[in-house]
Amino acid sequence: MVSTYLTFDLVNRDMQKSLKQIAGQTMVANDTKYYQENIGKVTTVDEFLDDYRLYSYAMTAYGLEDMIYAKAFMKQVLESDLSDDNSFANRLTDDRYKNFAAAFNFSSSASDTAVAQSDGQMDELFDTYDRTIAALNDTTEEETRYFKVMLGETGNIKNVDEFLRNDRLRDYMFTAYGYDGTYYNYNALRGVLTSDPDDPNSYYNTAYGSRLDQYNAAKTEDSELAERQSILGLQDSIALGEQLKADLEEQMAAKQEELDNGGDPDVLQPEIDALQAEITKTENLIQKDRDAFEEQQPRLEELNSRLVPPEQANQRRAELAKIIDGTKTDIPFLQLMEMLAEDFNFNADGTVPAEGAVTPEKLQEIIGGYFNKQTRLTHAEAMFNQEYFEQKVKTATSVSDLTEDPRILNYIKAAFDLTDSYIVKSTIERILTNDSGIVEEYEKERPQYRELYEAFNFNADGTVAAGEAQTDFQTNKTRNNYMSRWDDKQEEDYDKAVKFYKTDMAAIKTLDDLFSSEAATTLAFALQAVGIDPSEYSAYKLKTVLRSDLSDPNSYVYQLKDERLVTFAKLFNFDKDGDITTPVLAQSNAAITNVAKDYILRKTRFLEGDELEAAKKKAEEEAKYYTDAMQRIDSRDELLADRKLLDILLTSKGIDPETVTDDFLKQAFNSDLDDPESFVNAQTDKRFAQMVGTFNFDAQGNIDRSAAGEAQNGGEVAATLNLYVRQLLETQQGEENAGVRLALYFQRMADTITDAYVILGDEALMEFFRIAFQLPQEIGNMDVDQQAKIVEKNLNLEDLSDPEKLGKLIERFTMMYDLENATVSSSALDILYGSNGSAGISADTLWALSQIRMG
Repeated sequence: MVSTYLTFDLVNRDMQKSLKQIAGQTMVANDTKYYQENIGKVTTVDEFLDDYRLYSYAMTAYGLEDMIYAKAFMKQVLESDLSDDNSFANRLTDDRYKNFAAAFNFSSSASDTAVAQSDGQMDELFDTYDRTIAALNDTTEEETRYFKVMLGETGNIKNVDEFLRNDRLRDYMFTAYGYDGTYYNYNALRGVLTSDPDDPNSYYNTAYGSRLDQYNAAKTEDSELAERQSILGLQDSIALGEQLKADLEEQMAAKQEELDNGGDPDVLQPEIDALQAEITKTENLIQKDRDAFEEQQPRLEELNSRLVPPEQANQRRAELAKIIDGTKTDIPFLQLMEMLAEDFNFNADGTVPAEGAVTPEKLQEIIGGYFNKQTRLTHAEAMFNQEYFEQKVKTATSVSDLTEDPRILNYIKAAFDLTDSYIVKSTIERILTNDSGIVEEYEKERPQYRELYEAFNFNADGTVAAGEAQTDFQTNKTRNNYMSRWDDKQEEDYDKAVKFYKTDMAAIKTLDDLFSSEAATTLAFALQAVGIDPSEYSAYKLKTVLRSDLSDPNSYVYQLKDERLVTFAKLFNFDKDGDITTPVLAQSNAAITNVAKDYILRKTRFLEGDELEAAKKKAEEEAKYYTDAMQRIDSRDELLADRKLLDILLTSKGIDPETVTDDFLKQAFNSDLDDPESFVNAQTDKRFAQMVGTFNFDAQGNIDRSAAGEAQNGGEVAATLNLYVRQLLETQQGEENAGVRLALYFQRMADTITDAYVILGDEALMEFFRIAFQLPQEIGNMDVDQQAKIVEKNLNLEDLSDPEKLGKLIERFTMMYDLENATVSSSALDILYGSNGSAGISADTLWALSQIRMG
């Protein structure tokens, strides 16, 4: 008989060849092909359990063939939430059940419920918002610096063509002036910028100015006609008053005559008195109109000298209305052209005059206009505001010089922490002059009032000598206040917006909910997070974007060619009908949980005491990092860019991260798992293929949302196929020599042994240990803790992580097995096959049920 050692060595020497021989057996190949072709069609646990061929294949692969008949039991295992320590599978001491559940996507975790936005997506949205704001800060600062340098120094821009052909300068100007440059006319804009607004023959005046002047003249004439009509109305009012007065006097005379002829004085006298009062009131109104008309007489004469006669006014106003209405829609554009013509000083030939393309004052106005168009206050604008304030405060001679300027007013409010809604312009003016002792009145509850009051030197009447509104010390203090507080209100508003967003999103159940008026603020926040102005796209387009199939390159969202919209769509979970769906992650929640648990196990393996506690705490923190990060990983490139994530993943699979390069990982994750010749499939270590296959990436490296609902990920399918062949190899070898099967089994399971109790809990592992160290069978009758001590005394568990030492241990076992079986009838065959002669390590359903931890 061939020795156990030699047989094992023949099998193990080229394990891939041995496995390939098993895989090539007709029945095995047919079953494997069936599994590969049909497991992807399964979407529910019941479908899986009802397909005996699939179900039995998987059960066999995970060493659970003796439990195939226990479908109700296995359904509970498969539906267990592995992130819940009290779930059914986690309460079983036999790790095969947890491993089996983790290989499929049937778990019913809270993370797998349909939501408009998952916690991970929400966190990603907030991070995207922060990145958008950071980008806005960087952009506004750099573009403003560039614009100032290029426009503020003579020689940087030599002519108007250089200016207009410079995208950065042109776009900055467009933003500052609110000009939609999508379809701008280069020649027209050049003509305006080189025009002299005072020259009636300039390009601006002939193309735009004449129409604007006509419009303005029509508006002015129409306004003057209305004004004259109002003045002439005073004459009509006087005439009506005189008529009313005459009527009242006639009524009063009649009453008086009736009284004089013996009428009842108690009735008539009050009526006479009331009429007299009405006459007096009418006389006063008539006199008021006469005074007003007399005052307006010079203006009326001046208007009559220029306007058509009053009897022609209505006809003329109708003519003017046509001019006004015909031009009204173009006025904003015409006014913009007027501003550009007036603000820029390019010569008629396009060259820059000696004093520059714009004056320093106008440059400052343009920059201020640019900042006004931004969605939020940036650091660049804060610096601009600081400079602007210090210029203004030096020339201020009254409180109103500061408070009438909105930018200065907001600067003061921010610098002195007075941004509450009840602090209005008049409040600031009262504080600066301490009107009615407002500073002392609110001394305790609003100390900012005194801080502001003492930062300026205005007199009680609100005046101050030029240059004396602040001392240098006061200006420095104000500057320090502002630079430390300029974004406090903005940050406070952001925190409130985030809280509101979280609350509001929890109520979103359909796409229509998100686009309802009640959720307008929430939608706007989400759009701003990805850098989209809410007015940029219609609700219809945005809805269609969110209904798009992100796994289909021809879907609507990709047709718009706007990456912001793709990012926006990835942050939500709506199907084609607008209903919420389950989020599709880079890895399934079951796989993420499995990686986290395996990582902790690997990092704490064989440790004890304080060293164990410290390692466990650190490992749990890193596992949480992995769990949180995987909720937000959106592409293969993002994963490959985070080496910390990859190291945790590798460690969880028992692979030393230091032995794996970034280039190797890139090639592995870019491999086609369906191609047996691909890089990752060609590796001897099949753990890499299994690892890659746990991710839901498509060929382009994006999350494959079409894979949602599949029973298994590609990597788990590959792992199941490999385990199945390995199980058959062990079974078939065991039919000839039970010792070989024990050796192969121990070799496969060695990587999962974390302490002595794992060996004690597995009869096959314990039999391997007993034989290897020549211990009597009666050892099984000892106290469990005593058995554990014997295991620890004889076997250094850390040696199991060393392939060389593990090989020597298995070699020792094979020799000891042959020695023992030469004189003693071994129980190894019974352990591996069971009393009924069927392959398997577990005994029966009762045994499996007995493994459930109670309590």
